[in-house]
Amino acid sequence: MIVRWALGLLCLLAPVALSAQTAPSKGSPSLTALANGIRDEAHARDIALSRLDIAVTLRGGIAETVVTAKFANGGKEPLEGDFRLALPADAVVTGYALDIKGRLLDGVLVDRGRAKAVYETAVRGRIDPGLAEVEPEGVFHTRVFPIPAKGSRTIRLRYVAPVFNAHRGEDVYVLPLDLPAPGEGWSISVRAEGVGAAPSLTWPGREPIAMAREGTAFVAREEDKRALNGPLILGRPALPEALASRNALGERFVQLSGTVPAGAADTAERVRIYWDRSRSRLGDHKDELMLLRRVLAGLKPREIEVVTFNSSGAERRKVASADAAIALLEGVRYRGATNFAPLAGDLVRADRCLLLTNGKSAVDRDAKADLPCRVDAITTSKSADMAWLRHFATLHGGRAWRLGDDIGELEKALVRTVPTVTAVLDDQGRRLSFVPIESSNGQWLVAARAPDRGGVRVLIGGTEQRRSVPEAADFAGESALIAVDTLATLGATERRADYVALSRRYGVASPSLSFLVLETPQDYVNADVAPPASYDGEDLASYRAARESADKEAAEAKQGRLEQVVGLWNEQVSWWQRKFDPMARPKRERDERQIIPSPAMSAPAPEPTPTPEPMPADDSDAIVVTSQRAPASEAAASPVTAVTAEDIGRFPDTASSGPRIEIDAWQPERPYLKAFDAAPARFDALFLEQEKLHGTLPAFYLDTAEWLRRHGRAGEAREMVLAALDLPVANEVTLGLVAARLERYGAWDRAIELREREAALDPTRPQPKRLLALALARRAEAVPAHARADLERAIALLSEVALTPWSDAWAGIETIALMEANALIPKLRALGGDTDLDRRLIALLDADIRVIAEWNTDATDLDLWVDEANGERAIYSHPRTAIGGHLSNDMTSGYGPEEYFIRRAPRGTYTIRANVFAGDRIDPNGPSVVTAHIIRNFGRPNQSDESVDIEVLGDDKEGRLIGRVVVGAKPK
Repeated sequence: MIVRWALGLLCLLAPVALSAQTAPSKGSPSLTALANGIRDEAHARDIALSRLDIAVTLRGGIAETVVTAKFANGGKEPLEGDFRLALPADAVVTGYALDIKGRLLDGVLVDRGRAKAVYETAVRGRIDPGLAEVEPEGVFHTRVFPIPAKGSRTIRLRYVAPVFNAHRGEDVYVLPLDLPAPGEGWSISVRAEGVGAAPSLTWPGREPIAMAREGTAFVAREEDKRALNGPLILGRPALPEALASRNALGERFVQLSGTVPAGAADTAERVRIYWDRSRSRLGDHKDELMLLRRVLAGLKPREIEVVTFNSSGAERRKVASADAAIALLEGVRYRGATNFAPLAGDLVRADRCLLLTNGKSAVDRDAKADLPCRVDAITTSKSADMAWLRHFATLHGGRAWRLGDDIGELEKALVRTVPTVTAVLDDQGRRLSFVPIESSNGQWLVAARAPDRGGVRVLIGGTEQRRSVPEAADFAGESALIAVDTLATLGATERRADYVALSRRYGVASPSLSFLVLETPQDYVNADVAPPASYDGEDLASYRAARESADKEAAEAKQGRLEQVVGLWNEQVSWWQRKFDPMARPKRERDERQIIPSPAMSAPAPEPTPTPEPMPADDSDAIVVTSQRAPASEAAASPVTAVTAEDIGRFPDTASSGPRIEIDAWQPERPYLKAFDAAPARFDALFLEQEKLHGTLPAFYLDTAEWLRRHGRAGEAREMVLAALDLPVANEVTLGLVAARLERYGAWDRAIELREREAALDPTRPQPKRLLALALARRAEAVPAHARADLERAIALLSEVALTPWSDAWAGIETIALMEANALIPKLRALGGDTDLDRRLIALLDADIRVIAEWNTDATDLDLWVDEANGERAIYSHPRTAIGGHLSNDMTSGYGPEEYFIRRAPRGTYTIRANVFAGDRIDPNGPSVVTAHIIRNFGRPNQSDESVDIEVLGDDKEGRLIGRVVVGAKPK
């Protein structure tokens, strides 16, 4: 399953509402379908859930649930099924399977971006894939293709959850069920183990029923064909003090419980309120403010400090009363991204700290915030990262709370400072990993890793309680909860390998890892994804044989890659060295697209340059750009790529006169931008109004940030663009969009942080590594203190991009990366550094004009066209032109980049366009967003460039105009 962080790029970048078939259903489970997997309203189809089987196993305070669902397609065309199931709070998905060849095949955890790309490639190829993930709001979501005409498919979901419901404030497991009668019926079975008495049980829409004893367990079962209307509610009976389990890896864990030591009504001299003011907290805060007022009244502090924080920093104010604190918080505006790093400097102790937030940082994820107080973390969000909040609060001696319907009960708990478990130790005093489990009725409950031998000691409220560890039974609930707690600490990019390994070890789905199921052994080999551990028989033998063959081919490709790249590079160098007639005219050939029709000529007949030398300093060149562009001040801050020592001084210095840049700025047709433009002085009030209408999409924050930048509010622009990271739909594409914008705003460190994450989350594509390298190179120019280290890493990354044997889909990126690496090498050498790049690949290919186009959609064939001054068009079918224009390999599988360069450009106008030759078949509505870099004097000291963002819909027969470069234009 995949989280619909967005309905393709449409939801990321276009101000439109989510289509009906992707909106969450009111019922649970829900099932919708799309003909042939094409995501638009015209292809929405009806589909039935024909069979549903639910099995719940309760062990102590944890329940494991297995849901098996069968989808039936009564139509005449293959469908993509989209199944959703609302999960209990704090549920951890530990397994997903899809029927392949008549048996349920387990899913494999794969990086989310990679899993999505593989899944959608399989859908386009009519192969049987399945994709599964958990949405931030706690909804299981799976996409399955195909469900054949007059056929069916079956999926299986497994998850574990604590038996506690925050909204009820009770120790119960609640599974919402609301669906029409399945054609083949449903079954529900419930089994309780490790308890001394039968738990209470209520069937959906029925009165409570009794559970019968079977051996040491209590069991209830029922089958029917009627509709299910109502929740399944399973109560938690009294627990033993210790209950041991053993997972499939043979590891032992233990649930420990007991009575909470009496807590007294507390007073606090100093109370500090940490209030998250990031965009993720946008909404109604009346319940939180009511709770704060009550808690402050109960604690009666003499000093109250309010700390509001987000990615822009922390603001601290001491107030004289609870009323003043509430008034201050009522005036908070919510911008930027969640970030706890600004709290790291707090050193002054407080008696109590209350943290109100939605959880984990969106930026500075590896920052440590050790607060000098007990911290109770409180959230109202259904999508809050409770694992991180619980871990953070436990480290600070407090608890994490969901603010449900009963504010009074939470108020009492906070005022009395209920003691919490602070450590679990073995007999030798060594700490054991543990995670607290919510509990009511004065009980505490934790899951912990069992010691190798002996008993355990639990530290709680200044007391120690001892427990012996009994014999273990097979159950994986405790290990899954502890794995999730550990994953909450592994947010940093450099720990990505540990994160993935731990998730796979315990089969735990996470926001950045999806379950993927493929049809054949060869599909797993083609996707470079290992099949599940349950793969066996002929399929396993076939996979091993195909994998061995593929590995041998990969080794040969890697061995021969250097020579292959040297050959490609030599061809490019030869073209660059070749002399061309500046007065040459295009030849008429079969493909008329290489000849520009006369009306399309965008400049008078060009005056050819008599010699192939660079344009003289007194001839001002103009870069004319349509679309949304980086401001001139920021473009000027872009790095001047270095040249070889002998080239220094060869080119004239145009710094004094500079190129004349004329901008015909394109502005997207956004209603909110029109509103801002109509009354700039009222921006703050208008923004709040427009945010309510459009604030669910990243485009709103990106566009608004650019509006702020153009109106001289650069700091607010940087804060605004980061807000896009806090949206529920934010994904790897969002990371890239925000990073690119931050680069233009000069926020280098933050941009590189996001580029690092993008590359870590999508390691199988070369584009994220290349973009990270370019960001490092730009920072090297802007921040000299970083220059040598940044250039070394940038060149190493570009070398990796060039020399790695990637998929054939990315053919052409190697020479583009080498162009960029060679422009950086002299700069590095000037700082005393060097590169180990093969010397045959080192040659600076400077150019009068260089254009790079890259886009952010998969399976999209977007073409870069350049109409040259002599009336000739450089196009995928005609990549080499008479005057020396050179167009790189046609990228037909998405993302790009594509490159055009010309070493000596005759006078005249060069018009750059982008055209969607073929969009994504399964996502026809989503526009591609092209980022184009138009560069004059590439690789020379007087290099200048403009960056352009533009949406390309594929409806322009002559392509979408990106910009023009006028060579030899006189200043006006």
